[in-house]
Amino acid sequence: MTRSEIHELGRRYPRVIRWCDEDGCYIGSLPDVCGDCTHGDTPEEVAANLEECAALYVENTLAEGLPLAEPGAVLVRPTRFRTGNVGSKIRLLRELHGMSQKSLAEMLGISLSTLTKWENGLRRPSRAAAKLLDILDKHPECIHS
Repeated sequence: MTRSEIHELGRRYPRVIRWCDEDGCYIGSLPDVCGDCTHGDTPEEVAANLEECAALYVENTLAEGLPLAEPGAVLVRPTRFRTGNVGSKIRLLRELHGMSQKSLAEMLGISLSTLTKWENGLRRPSRAAAKLLDILDKHPECIHS
């Protein structure tokens, strides 16, 4: 089997990339195959690592004469408020809607200190807070209700 065919078979497997506050990096997994198997500083780095992990799984499994696992997991992508420069995204959302840090913090049910740390890149929002920010971003009418 060619390297290209091996990579093509590996692409059938969903990948999960998530931010880990504890480790301070992105964690990548192939849930149908081996769970967590790589980490990196950016989602793109982890995605490339996962591509190789999936190809290695296919190559090794076929070499051992074993059947490949059936893909079955669902791919979950992080919201834009959990990846990249989160602080500038939050600041932009707030400024686009004429909100102060205090008013956004109150709306989200967090302290002003927490919001300031998010905007300054010292911390990242929890998954729940990132989801709320995502909803506010996609449905600005929620802000002005």
